[in-house]
Amino acid sequence: MKARTFLFLQGPASPFLGLLAEALEKQGASVRKISVCLGDVVFWWPKKSDFFRGRPNEWPVYLKCYIRDHEITDIVMLGDGRDLHARAAELGIREGLRVHILEHGYLRPDWLTIEPDGMSAHSRFPQDPGRIGALAAGQPKVPTGGLFRSSFLTYALYDLAFHVPNVLLGWLVHPHYRTHGPVHPVVEYSGWIRKALTKGKRRREAERAIKACLAAADGSPAPFFLFPLQLPGDYQIRRHAPGGNLFRLVEATIASFARHAPPESRLLFKVHPIDNGLSGWRERIEEAAARHGVADRLFVADGGDTDALIDRSAGIVTVNSTVGLTALGRARPVITLGAAIYDVPGLTFQDSLTAFWRNPTPPDIGLFDQFLRALAATTQVRGGFIGADAIRTGAKNVGARLMEAEDRLPTSFRKPGGAPHFRYENELFPQS
Repeated sequence: MKARTFLFLQGPASPFLGLLAEALEKQGASVRKISVCLGDVVFWWPKKSDFFRGRPNEWPVYLKCYIRDHEITDIVMLGDGRDLHARAAELGIREGLRVHILEHGYLRPDWLTIEPDGMSAHSRFPQDPGRIGALAAGQPKVPTGGLFRSSFLTYALYDLAFHVPNVLLGWLVHPHYRTHGPVHPVVEYSGWIRKALTKGKRRREAERAIKACLAAADGSPAPFFLFPLQLPGDYQIRRHAPGGNLFRLVEATIASFARHAPPESRLLFKVHPIDNGLSGWRERIEEAAARHGVADRLFVADGGDTDALIDRSAGIVTVNSTVGLTALGRARPVITLGAAIYDVPGLTFQDSLTAFWRNPTPPDIGLFDQFLRALAATTQVRGGFIGADAIRTGAKNVGARLMEAEDRLPTSFRKPGGAPHFRYENELFPQS
């Protein structure tokens, strides 16, 4: 068997890739690394890496030559959304390499995703209940609960360690590098500082919004739908959702709700826990609600207990958030507006958004159990990107999975190439 040589591209802002490299090398594999910015070097040091200093349009030729010259057999990267990663995944598949996509786990907390080829619209994981049942056969029940302590402070410090060298010196070493995020890191941090200073105010406003949403005019409980907002710059939105723009999706959802939802129902938007506060969700949503004549039926909460809200909701409207998985596990109706790995007949609502407002239907819990068993057995391992114990466990488990002779999801499960099809695109954007 040909010796395995892994090429690492960008990974999480943490020491995870370094420990993963050690785990692979202990099993006899070789590991190489291409750094595209100084932040990559921070978490790879003292290991050596090769620098890509060229322009984005030079990347495919550079990478193809690199793969040939170093006899690369496998490519490992964090997510498949960054432009360099998307092109690398396409090239790797075309060249017959094994492409492995790392991400936070579909299951939460304390799981990691390791998928062949890509995620969401590019995932090999089947959306046919029969195939899911076959993959689940004989697999153990999926354990619940967390294993590791998490620290937002550690996350923030790692993020600074990645971005500060890029901002101060990156232009000298990688003059053509552009951050994969939607805004400059300095702008991002300014948003976080503002959020920290207004924490108490935001909590009180969230409590008032949730209370108002739950009570109808006569004081009795009102049916409401929950829309858990994702991060506008998330590649799950930019590459795996109709229009690639969360603001447009929210606007279209409000328009649909105003036209078709029962008059007694409410719609609650919950801001993502790590949203940087720059999106202006409250102002955007309130303005759109007023324009569509539903200002008294739409609410925005930057806080609150997500699980409690799921349990009380009439249904969940999401693009492709993992909150959708949580809701399915709690037997609540879910509709996904974008590409989601759990968008399976029998689990999520398959009819129109118009119909969902009027008749949301709950999932098949037996199928959901099969889905979890199949998902955990093929794409998930225990571990995390932040925290010593989580990183150590994750690196060991991902390393073992990478060294398996065959992918757990066969190439016959690959989805057709080309631009993904989004079921609700025409309904949401009829003029497009």
